[in-house]
Amino acid sequence: MEEKNIDLKNLIKTVYEYDNPVKQDIILYSSAYLYRNVSGYKFNESNDRTEKENILFQIQEAKNSIKFLNNFKFYYVRDIPRIQRQLLMDKRLISPSMIQKIAGKGIILQSGFVSNKKLIAIIVNEDEHLKIQCHMAGIKVKECYREVIKIEKKLEKKLSFSFSQNLGYLTSNPSVMGTGLKVEILAHLPSLVISTRIIDFIKNLNQIGYGVSSYITDSNEIIGNLFRISNLVTLGKNEETIIEELDAIAHNIIEEENNAKKEISLDINFIIEDSVFRSFGMVKYAKVLSFEEAVELLSIIKFGMDLKIIDEVRYFDFFKLIELITDSNIELNHIKNKKASIDEIDFVRACVVRDEILKNNNAGLQSADSGKMDQGDKNV
Repeated sequence: MEEKNIDLKNLIKTVYEYDNPVKQDIILYSSAYLYRNVSGYKFNESNDRTEKENILFQIQEAKNSIKFLNNFKFYYVRDIPRIQRQLLMDKRLISPSMIQKIAGKGIILQSGFVSNKKLIAIIVNEDEHLKIQCHMAGIKVKECYREVIKIEKKLEKKLSFSFSQNLGYLTSNPSVMGTGLKVEILAHLPSLVISTRIIDFIKNLNQIGYGVSSYITDSNEIIGNLFRISNLVTLGKNEETIIEELDAIAHNIIEEENNAKKEISLDINFIIEDSVFRSFGMVKYAKVLSFEEAVELLSIIKFGMDLKIIDEVRYFDFFKLIELITDSNIELNHIKNKKASIDEIDFVRACVVRDEILKNNNAGLQSADSGKMDQGDKNV
């Protein structure tokens, strides 16, 4: 039976706990995606609403017949409330295109509290018929793959997937044809950016078949020194090779970032200090902060803390905090029972950031939790 309301408590808290806190400052999370198409149907870019509904029904029936997936719930995207759709996008489980034409689209999520160390979802009729994904904090590429392949093997016993003996699994996107596997890490690299080493680092990644994209889905702009790194092709490689390559890249990134940070720490100049204290000043006094602006400022402040440039802030988990201040989390946690304006969300976000990181913040979250601004604030 399909559900309408998503288990928000479980979804909001997932992927916050880590096994090795030291490495989480650099490699924030890992992801694995498996893409499949059901044989006998056109790719989603060419099929019609009726075909999408038939694909959705087949996958739902397959899911319901698999005991292993009893703890997963099925949701029609059309029935999911607006704010919950936004939460799914903020968690990078679905893309913005998923909610533009919602007929024949669905999502399957684990129900109840299973583990706040992993987030697993099955997306139906996004770019491909099926996208099975797992996200875990830190360098967990292998573990993420194990989770998605377990589900894929169960579904493959019930569904026939489009497959060619010469090409492998067939997809509308050539970059995932073959294994149908995409693996990804999110890296926070302020030292490589400030030292300008990042340019050569990206070139080297491209040469071995890996690309870099923004933390913000469907954006070309890098914000907060955050880089999503993933394989560009799967054709001609097996799953083990792809996983081992990204795992090696992740460990190399940690070494490169730490070396760059050490080099910068030996010669901290006033330009770097100015950037850190300007970011601190903005966080301390700004009345409103957009999500992108907050991520940028928090990245620089975290960098300043690591180099012991600034001590006016409490230690904070960078990834956990930026997940908590997304638009959907602000609305769900601090502005309840109404649709908030952009200005209200930005105002509350500024309050939340101050409350989380400033050592002496007397204002607290009282004004943020009210979700309201006084008349003077509205004109800022």
